[in-house]
Amino acid sequence: MNEELYKKRRAVLQKVFRAGKISHAYLFVGKVNRENEDTIMLLAQILLCLSAEERPCGSCRSCLLFSSKNHPDFRVIESDGGRIKLAEVREICYDTSLNPYLSPSKVYYFKNFDSLTEVAANAFLKTLEEPPPSVYFLALAENDGVILPTIRSRMHRVNLGGFERENLIPPLNSNYLLKGESLFSLFKEAETLSNKDRNQFELELREIQEQYRSLLVSEVLQGQPVNKGLVRVIAAVQRAREYVAANLNLRLLLEDLYLTIYEEFSK
Repeated sequence: MNEELYKKRRAVLQKVFRAGKISHAYLFVGKVNRENEDTIMLLAQILLCLSAEERPCGSCRSCLLFSSKNHPDFRVIESDGGRIKLAEVREICYDTSLNPYLSPSKVYYFKNFDSLTEVAANAFLKTLEEPPPSVYFLALAENDGVILPTIRSRMHRVNLGGFERENLIPPLNSNYLLKGESLFSLFKEAETLSNKDRNQFELELREIQEQYRSLLVSEVLQGQPVNKGLVRVIAAVQRAREYVAANLNLRLLLEDLYLTIYEEFSK
């Protein structure tokens, strides 16, 4: 990501967090590097700051403790032996039930969130669905495709690394439909995927929609004109989600969606 785009994206996130109209859980997708971690740390500090004005103020007790890495209401969860395991997640879930010590909020930052084991993810799910008041989860993952859909669907996804145009069209098996894919192969895939559980199908459609929305925001932040084709695809995915709820035929629904995406991205 170029420096200008990074600064614009960071500024937008700061504005949203300072306004206080945020989700309780964010999944930031991008490289685990200093640039992205600095952004997440800044957002955490905004949530923890005691100032009634500009946040973070950098001078209140909370900001000073945060800067010294001793804040009692902030925890970093890192992988142990390459994985975030059940025992640590259980400890976090218990800790969320305790009141904050100093700040109005408690913030948990999951580094390498894609290293969460399946059993740990399932243990985390209930807390993620019904978090205590003023508890926030910030997670950074390089590969969100390996995270359980039930976890991804309950977090607000923010792309920190950007999408390449060639990797834009994800079907429901978490791979990608690339340019040049034939309609025949897409419809064959629709036939296979239509046998999926209806609830799982809707969750994956929601994930696809979030990816396209992230791309649209990314392009606008770069000063590009609104991509009307992308807007049409997002609307088509929304219609598909509504049709799933209306109990329509999944195969016909998916064929129609793939046709829309094919028409927009095979140009």
